[in-house]
Amino acid sequence: MSAPDGSTYRVHLADPGGRSSVLDVPTEDFETTERGIALGSVTVVPWHRVIRYTREVAQPIDDTFLTRAEIRAWLDDGSDEGERILVRADRFDSGALTADFLVERTLDVEAGMVHLTKLHVPWGRVLEYERVPVTAQVPSRPD
Repeated sequence: MSAPDGSTYRVHLADPGGRSSVLDVPTEDFETTERGIALGSVTVVPWHRVIRYTREVAQPIDDTFLTRAEIRAWLDDGSDEGERILVRADRFDSGALTADFLVERTLDVEAGMVHLTKLHVPWGRVLEYERVPVTAQVPSRPD
């Protein structure tokens, strides 16, 4: 698997009639505003149509790979049941316009990299989220 370059946002939009569409937008043509997302210099999509937008990223593996808390979220993805995701607490950010998640996709141990999808979900599409403490799993000594 090649490393993601992060130069494109994938935008998921709610369309009339319960349908949805997906657009790939270069990062230089993408901007968030108080009213929605701007795509290029002429198109603005209001927040109520935005299901989510994502961008592929890579992150070096380091000591923060271990965590003591996780975020469990239930998101409206346009389906009847929604989507449930679980991420480490340090890979969640509650921004002013969106809840942001770094979702692990692959782990490349040889290269020392974790490939992630950066998921931005407008607050109107977050059904609920909770911070869940995680007990550390310490292996016992065999002797």
